[in-house]
Amino acid sequence: MKTPILESKRIILRPLSLNDAEHIFKSWTSDPEVAKFMIWDQHKSINDTIEWLKLEEQNIESEHHYTWGFVLKETGELFGSGAICLKNELECYELGYNIMKKYWGKGLTTEAGRVILDYGINTLGEKKFFCRHAVDNIGSKKVMIKLGFKYFSDSSYTSFSGQKHFLSKDYYLWVD
Repeated sequence: MKTPILESKRIILRPLSLNDAEHIFKSWTSDPEVAKFMIWDQHKSINDTIEWLKLEEQNIESEHHYTWGFVLKETGELFGSGAICLKNELECYELGYNIMKKYWGKGLTTEAGRVILDYGINTLGEKKFFCRHAVDNIGSKKVMIKLGFKYFSDSSYTSFSGQKHFLSKDYYLWVD
């Protein structure tokens, strides 16, 4: 199913495109604080962002991978992204997200997360979701709890490059 455009009170969630590369690179993928706990490494050049966006454009038609850019309705600014991707080993979708530092603590990630989960539950018919945060990433922990995720276990993850390793807290959301 094609990744649809969704919206909430303050946010439009839309598929990302290569046209977003320069803004995304300057706004968050090159920011070491945004990238600090992410499974992806800080983008060192716009080419890193372009390569990621090429993959996201290919996945727009995927039945198991949905990524959205978060756009503030008030200003039209693209300020972050989020996704749900099917994890076969977990037999559920994993939720992930990241936003520009200047928007941290404003409830926008939680608002976008609710829209994404609503899509997963009501359109895809999913009943179980997974999410994790690095132990030191307290902001992400708060978002997960506000979204209704429940702590399940301690774990760890390594970045795609293998350069970063994190102890993590794993959470699940089960829908009745």
